[in-house]
Order: sequence, then C-alpha cells, then structure tokens
Amino acid sequence: MELLHKFSFRLLPPVTFNFNHTRLASLYLSTRFPVPGPAFSDPGPLFTSRRPLSSSVVSKAGWFLGLGERKKTSLPEIVKAGDPVLHEPAKEVDPGEIGSERIQNIIADMVGVMRMAPGVGLAAPQIGIPLR
Repeated sequence: MELLHKFSFRLLPPVTFNFNHTRLASLYLSTRFPVPGPAFSDPGPLFTSRRPLSSSVVSKAGWFLGLGERKKTSLPEIVKAGDPVLHEPAKEVDPGEIGSERIQNIIADMVGVMRMAPGVGLAAPQIGIPLR
C-alpha cells in the first residue's frame, strides 16, 4: 500500500496552493473577536414564512398522527406468567372455522396487541385465548 502511495507521487503533479496568510489571519481574527457596533444589532427572525400558519389546520396523515394521545382500545391485555390459561393445553382451530367472524376477530385482536407490544410474535394463549 505504501508503494502505491509513493508511486502516485511520480504520476501526479504536486499540488501547490498560494495563500495570502495575512488575509487569512485577519479573517480568522475578525471572526474570533467580533467588535460590537451597529452591524451587530438584532437582524430580526432567522426564518420567515411566506404565509401565516393556521392553527385550525389538522394533518390527517403521517406517522406522528396522534403521537401524544392515548388511544382507547378494547384490545385484550397480554397475560402474565402463572396465568391459568398458559398452563392448560391450547385447542386446535378447525381449518374450516378460520374464515368465521369469531376467529377473524381473534386474529385481528392478536395483530393489534402484537403491534402495540414489544416483541416479534404472539400466540393466542398469551392474550387469554386457549387456541392454536
């Protein structure tokens, strides 16, 4: 790698910069130690808007919609360790019953609880329903 670096000096012409060091020093000092005067008066607002904002306008989209609000949900709670439903064997759901309104509501509740809770998955017994 060092050989390649040294070889590049032979291929590329040396780069030189002509700086006016006194100008650079005066620019540095003038920005480091500003002198108060009429130029440092209040310039006004930094950002101006072209139109006034209306407080009556409500955003109807975006990920932050309802961020500070507590949503009232009727979703079941995740049961804690030691709950009796976790100790009994779960009953298997008949494949023909999966399309029923009862099972679809359970699935919708499970998805809602899973999205609100930290984690990546959820079983029906974890929300108090002994089904699998």
